Amino acid sequence: LKSWMIRFHGVATKYLTHYLGWRRLLERYKTQLNPLICLREALGRAAMQQLTQT
Repeated sequence: LKSWMIRFHGVATKYLTHYLGWRRLLERYKTQLNPLICLREALGRAAMQQLTQT
């Protein structure tokens, strides 16, 4: 994690949770990551499910 975070040296710490969220996303999906997965995760799985039911 430390080597990954060094890229963001000088970035405000108020954004740290966003960077850690991206890190979790990258670790969870690895090579399967695509725009639809990013959208689903950003909106929340429940929101995406409601979008597909209409």
